[in-house]
Amino acid sequence: MIAFLFVTIFPLGLIAISYNTILTNQASTLEDDYQSEISSENLLLNPIHILSTATMTDFHNLVHVADTNPDVLTRRDYLENSNKELTSRYSFLVVRKGGQDFYIGNKKVYNKLDPLPGFRSFEPGYTDAISIDNGYLIKQKDFYLSDHTYAQLFLVTDYSEILPRWKNLIRQLMFSGALILLGTAALLVIWLYNGIVRPLNILRIATMQIGAGDLDTPVRVNSTDEIGELCRDFEEMRIRLKEMIEDRIRYEQDTRDMMSNMAHDLQTPLTSIKGYSEGILDGVANTPEKQTKYLKTIYSKANDMSYLVDQLSVFSKVEQNNLPYHFISIPLDGYFSDCVEEFALDMETKHIKMHYKNTCPENIRIYGDPEQLKRVIINIVNNSVKYLDKSSGNIWITLQELPDARPNIPLYRQLNPDGTDKEMDLTPPLPPRFVRVDIRDDGSGIDPESLPHIFQRFYRADASRGSKKRGSGLGLAIVTRIIEDHGGRVWADSTPGEGTCISFTLKETDNHTSQTNN
Repeated sequence: MIAFLFVTIFPLGLIAISYNTILTNQASTLEDDYQSEISSENLLLNPIHILSTATMTDFHNLVHVADTNPDVLTRRDYLENSNKELTSRYSFLVVRKGGQDFYIGNKKVYNKLDPLPGFRSFEPGYTDAISIDNGYLIKQKDFYLSDHTYAQLFLVTDYSEILPRWKNLIRQLMFSGALILLGTAALLVIWLYNGIVRPLNILRIATMQIGAGDLDTPVRVNSTDEIGELCRDFEEMRIRLKEMIEDRIRYEQDTRDMMSNMAHDLQTPLTSIKGYSEGILDGVANTPEKQTKYLKTIYSKANDMSYLVDQLSVFSKVEQNNLPYHFISIPLDGYFSDCVEEFALDMETKHIKMHYKNTCPENIRIYGDPEQLKRVIINIVNNSVKYLDKSSGNIWITLQELPDARPNIPLYRQLNPDGTDKEMDLTPPLPPRFVRVDIRDDGSGIDPESLPHIFQRFYRADASRGSKKRGSGLGLAIVTRIIEDHGGRVWADSTPGEGTCISFTLKETDNHTSQTNN
């Protein structure tokens, strides 16, 4: 739009202004010279008409004298005065009497003229005439004197002065028009270069740099037009592409770290299993008690390996958004009591005491997948055990019902057709109620800088401190995904040196039927 206005309206406006200025200036000069009002249009389109009208008033006055008192035109003093006034308008008088020259206002110019026309008053209806002769405009009036002698009056105007001015005017107009067009073209070229060519060159260079793998050089364009918007979109694309590549590199590095940690975590139980198995085969465990101890250790290490392999399997399904669910209605207290009882036996071998408290009303049921919810509890408990950092500890699992969020709407009375009324409960569908589950430990805790990131995949709060603890960094990320798929949310609170509390919510249910969701 700007380019269109710049190419059309801007030069046309400048040309109109310059033409009007030039024409007005020339017309003003001619008005001063010929003492007559001259329009710019006539100056451009009909310059000869200007001279004709410039002395027309003088000619009409002389014609009036010839018609009313012709003998005055034979007075020398009158002719001299009249000719003197006409000289300032590049004109002079010629008077003939009886076919002979009686008065010549400018003999030098008169001698250059062709013979002036003869007396023609005998032509029917003829009064006066205008003719052009060799650069001079001639106005003619034939009349009779009082003694019936025929006479002629000629008003000769030199238009050789206006024609050069007219030609100079045309040259000025053409030059100003060409100058305006060239100036407009130059400004347009500069504008196109700065507004289009230069940004496109920047985009071309940026494209080559991106093609070469350089995503660090920004695309800087300050214009606000369409090209500027394109450059800003390109810059946003570069930033997103850089972030995607950085995320991909970080993901690949995290994956390599995870595989390295998993290999180490698998190597440790494998070494134990191999060592205890060799002890049994070599006869080191030569008593039933030792054999039982060795077998329990082998079983425990095998369970650890199974857990790690299961984590990898779940992570693969989470990445593909293909984690299977089988939702059913679960009794809250019975489910968590069984889980705590199951964990307590294993925790005793690690000198960790489990505590369970349920403050929810009786017979509350939750809606979820028992297997996946158990995975959530296992991951959180194992994470607490892993970072306990002492020989013995405690883990508390607490259940509580969140406050009711249903609105308090009174009953509405409706009139029946029989004239009686009845109360109607217009309470909208109740929002789901939630149970809050807190799993708290008395371990080393998590520092405030790491706490917001512990639910991110591959993140390990101890990685920057060079801790010997290794792990996949997937446990809490899997917890987050499972709880969100159950319609709840998960968060953490921690105090360094005192412990960490992982909390999540689960929906309550009354009468849900089982369903499968993949």
